[in-house]
Amino acid sequence: MPEEVKIKTSTLAVVLLLLIVIGIIAYQAFYAAPPTAPPKYKYTTGLTVKFKIFDAGKSQLVTSATVQFYPSGSNPFARTFTTKPITSASYDSTNGYWTAPLDAGSYVVLITGVSGAYPEKITVTVPGTNSEDLEVWLQPSQLNVYSRAALSDSSAILYWSGSAWLPDSRINITKADKWMVTYTLMVSEDSAPYGVIKAGRIYITKINGLTPTSASLDGSVVAVNEDTEAGDDGITGYFITFSEFSAGEIHRLDITFEETGTVTPATMTFTVFEYYECLRTTLRTWSPITEAITVSS
Repeated sequence: MPEEVKIKTSTLAVVLLLLIVIGIIAYQAFYAAPPTAPPKYKYTTGLTVKFKIFDAGKSQLVTSATVQFYPSGSNPFARTFTTKPITSASYDSTNGYWTAPLDAGSYVVLITGVSGAYPEKITVTVPGTNSEDLEVWLQPSQLNVYSRAALSDSSAILYWSGSAWLPDSRINITKADKWMVTYTLMVSEDSAPYGVIKAGRIYITKINGLTPTSASLDGSVVAVNEDTEAGDDGITGYFITFSEFSAGEIHRLDITFEETGTVTPATMTFTVFEYYECLRTTLRTWSPITEAITVSS
């Protein structure tokens, strides 16, 4: 074989070998699993979790309460909730914060038993730590509860005479066929400087032959809905929804009823079902505000 051909053949073999080596390296670089990152935290179990509880209505830290942790995704406000807590927290009076034994992860914390305050459920996170003392601060580190303000109510009734609205003490079905009920709610500012009434519903007893035709809350038109299922909240009837009320506020509901059939004499009750998010009966420790209106001939 001529010397020139031998050189070309050798060169080609070297080039092919280099291409193979480069291909292997490229394949490994592309398909090889990335290096495993070192763990962010050295310790993630057996932690002591610290946090504070603040009563936003009274502007003070809470030192007495029942604080329970549940698995992530739990809803301890559900009407039929029966899940057992993972652990409970206790107050450390020496250091001025609450502590609970937990592993890193997400949880739902339920706070109850704070004097004058609503129960609260909050989704929280427990981080890991590299500290040898295994102590971590909860995220968020401060959990807020809200004082329930005192609430009172009153009502007034007007009937349509054909030319004007005139006052009456009841819904008299022989006097008219159209009425307006004004239901007023007064939120006290004495019980807690920043107390609230949590968002909920105002329920109205459904009376045969009487139909709500319009409603306004604080001057704004609102929908009148009907709840026919008692299994979810234990109450049925017409209702309107309301957002959170603050201490010192006065709210007015005007609702018009018309006679649309044979009216059954009865008592029409207005019930303030506050904090509708919390349906678990054992947590609803306050008494609902109600107002009774007589429907008669």
